[in-house]
Amino acid sequence: MSTKQEKLLKVDEYLNEQRLEWTQKIKDLTEDLKIGQNLEEVSAYTLSYRQIMIEQLASLGSRIRTQKSACDRLYKQKWIEYYNYDYKLTDKQRERFLEADLADDRHMLELLDTQKAFLEGSVKTLDNMGFAIKNRLDISKL
Repeated sequence: MSTKQEKLLKVDEYLNEQRLEWTQKIKDLTEDLKIGQNLEEVSAYTLSYRQIMIEQLASLGSRIRTQKSACDRLYKQKWIEYYNYDYKLTDKQRERFLEADLADDRHMLELLDTQKAFLEGSVKTLDNMGFAIKNRLDISKL
């Protein structure tokens, strides 16, 4: 296994663990919300988790832009390399070679995009939970 593939595997495992961790935290908040006790505490955790995810999204967005830029540079470099190749390649052959050369880099980009989508969905869930908490508190005041 190459070092790039090992790195991809480690990143995938790390991001998966992070998703499982956030999923469990949100499930715990949901259970507390169902019970209806300690709504102030649930509200505080909801806001805190939301802010942490927003910060992670910002960091992830930066990493995604960096990865896309690296993929684009590598694509350009390899395209020129294959264009000047001793053996003349057809466009289809050149494209296949490029796909193979960029596979690991694009896989990393897909992992980061998946994580971004997960965090965005989780932020929406926390937003909805915030509205639910507000509604429960308003109803309890009646």
